Amino acid sequence: MTITSIISNVAAFSAQGNIAAASTRAAASIARLSSGNRITQASDDVSGLATGTSLRTQVTTLRTALQNASQGTSLLQVADGSLSQIVDILQRQKAIAVQAGSGSLTDANRSLLNQEFQNLSVEIDRIAVSTNFNGVVLLAGGLGAKTRQASTDALAISSIVAAPGQNTVGGAAVAASTAVQAFDLNTGGSRAGTGSSGFLQFTDSSGVVLTNSAYDNLDGSVYGQFSKFEFSNVTYGAVGTGAATLTATLNGVQYTGNVVSHATAATAILRNGNTYINVALGGVTLTDAGTQATATNNITNLFSTTVIARTSTLQGIDFEGTALDGAIGSTTNGNGSIRLFTNGQADISDFQYVSNSGVADTNTLTVQVNGKTFTASGVKDTIATANGAIQFVGAGRGEVLNINLTGLVTPIGNIRTSTADQTNFINALNQGFSKSGAGLNFTIGSRTTDNIRVQFGSATTSNIYNGQALDISSATSAANAASVLDGAITKVVSLRASVGALQSRFNFASNAIQTSIENQDAARGQLLDTDVSAESTTFASAQVQLQAGIAVLAQANQLPQSLLKLLS
Repeated sequence: MTITSIISNVAAFSAQGNIAAASTRAAASIARLSSGNRITQASDDVSGLATGTSLRTQVTTLRTALQNASQGTSLLQVADGSLSQIVDILQRQKAIAVQAGSGSLTDANRSLLNQEFQNLSVEIDRIAVSTNFNGVVLLAGGLGAKTRQASTDALAISSIVAAPGQNTVGGAAVAASTAVQAFDLNTGGSRAGTGSSGFLQFTDSSGVVLTNSAYDNLDGSVYGQFSKFEFSNVTYGAVGTGAATLTATLNGVQYTGNVVSHATAATAILRNGNTYINVALGGVTLTDAGTQATATNNITNLFSTTVIARTSTLQGIDFEGTALDGAIGSTTNGNGSIRLFTNGQADISDFQYVSNSGVADTNTLTVQVNGKTFTASGVKDTIATANGAIQFVGAGRGEVLNINLTGLVTPIGNIRTSTADQTNFINALNQGFSKSGAGLNFTIGSRTTDNIRVQFGSATTSNIYNGQALDISSATSAANAASVLDGAITKVVSLRASVGALQSRFNFASNAIQTSIENQDAARGQLLDTDVSAESTTFASAQVQLQAGIAVLAQANQLPQSLLKLLS
């Protein structure tokens, strides 16, 4: 390089540039080595920063999800421990009931045994109500699917009428006038009300037919079909004088009432506790054992196809954030109501699009209700407020799930021709109904929809005893208690099985989350973590270059001095 100026020292400038570059590289290496991060500023690697940050977010979220799964497992262990104790108590009660059934005991002896029996029942309820996890009561029924029995005549009717444009399985959705209804399984016709035979009404102790919220107080056994009718305490006599006690069994609970023979219109008000069922028996003659047997057979046949159904509103359905956003349903039912031949919880899940005939408005959907398939046929192509009523009918005549989507903000285009519309619609139904109920959701993924729902029924005596108040103060009541306790043990064991199944899900979910954390964290490390070995080499190289640059700059600064000799 030619030196011609004492002002411009190009060599020094070049050395200064190299020193600056080496200094920058050394500073960057120090930042990476000291922080452990490969990318210390966005310009280092824009793509790697974006991908790595996303992976870091996923890993952080999954670590929290793993904690959630652990909490879910802990909650279920608490519930299982209490259920185990309840099973032990029920087994002790069964042993006492069998002992009380011995003919060698007097009623006084049984009364003493009954004291322990009743105290054990109280203890079951205490355990069920007091078992909680962080303040959440687990075994008192609060974690079951949330339904409320319909309590107005209008609600009972509107919840079962056929949806506009839909086909209804013959007689499966006949209107009735009360929240608890009786139907004929063969015809679907209503059996609620008065008639010469085969009809029934629910009344108070004065014989006044129940209305509105009074239906909420009916015994829990009032659903399904009568399993047995029998006469006792019979006084034979002519029509109008023959009399007897009639006992009807409904879900293991006995309802009794007095009957006076009548040629065409005998009646009986059957009672259990505070529940009264007024039944129209038709002709009942009690002149001798033969006519008694005939009357028993006639009544049994008369009610053999009668089924009692309960109508309930569904609480907590929420379509916010789904394709059905804005749907608020009807003013009486909300988004959904259901009529079943059972009482208590309703497990509603797994909506599916099944088929269509290729013709407009012929879509078929299904849903699982308490493990049974309910089908909606003739569903409209476009899902909108105007035609947003959809009725799912169960295999049993009269069982119905009704959905109302009034208020839907944006209609869903065509579920028959568009796969995307089908998917959006079904996903919205599943998401909206998954929020229904008082169960607990445990998020076990990076999305809010990745969750396990903890939901199971009640272990209180009112539920596991089938609504009966058991005692063993007599041989007859002891025998009944022993029979009911068999069913109670089965129910509690079933609850334990549900808890165990959920525990298994949480265990597998935890394993899957842990594996995902390991793999995603490894990928994140490749993008964001400093390779210490490589970076230390880079730092050493930058240091050498920096030191060499400084040494050379000192020499370059001496070069202009040679020009001063020309002035001497």
